[in-house]
Amino acid sequence: MRGYGAARGSRVLVFYLLSLDSFFGFSMIIFLNGCSSAGKSTIAKALQFLSDKPLLCLGIDTFLDMMPRHYIGMGKKAAEGIHFIPDQTEQGEPLIHIECGAYGKKFMNAVAPVVKALADQNLDLILDEVLIDEAHLINYADALKDHTVYFIGVHCALEILEEREMLRGDRSLGLARAQINCVHALTFFYDFEVDTTHTSSMTCAKNILAFIQGNPNPTSFETLREKS
Repeated sequence: MRGYGAARGSRVLVFYLLSLDSFFGFSMIIFLNGCSSAGKSTIAKALQFLSDKPLLCLGIDTFLDMMPRHYIGMGKKAAEGIHFIPDQTEQGEPLIHIECGAYGKKFMNAVAPVVKALADQNLDLILDEVLIDEAHLINYADALKDHTVYFIGVHCALEILEEREMLRGDRSLGLARAQINCVHALTFFYDFEVDTTHTSSMTCAKNILAFIQGNPNPTSFETLREKS
């Protein structure tokens, strides 16, 4: 009977430990980082479709859509918000640089706390981001320290990115070219990486979920916090 009691007690303890995540609101976040037009949004939709549990999806575009149009892009007050500045390479190829004004910086500093607020409600998330500023990345790492974050790099060849920019029609030509050398330069600590150059979004999503299933303890954000 003593052995039975010990075994039963162990099962109760395991159940208790497994239930702590739900009790304290610990959530899983699949954090997709990549250039504009890399395929993150399509991967996010595939993840939602394939996942056995509900995943809320939000991204930088979700937040930018909250802003008045004239504070974004090349609007008349964009210099105060999120300003798209046209430029070109030495070869004459288009570039779009992004600069944040005072309102834009205030706005961007609020993004990570909003994501944290959702995660704190025990909601699992997919985050679709274009990280071009290291401080923004560290804000996320600090804000989400109590949650399980899978930091996923989404890569794509530049020529494919530029084809997608032209075909989409809702992206400024030159965004991807300006971003490709900085978006993934911020960190070498991804938990997992995918490349949409020759791989479908559905396959990328399946690979991400398979990785998550086999790796319950991602380490990228913990490493980022230690390095910062």
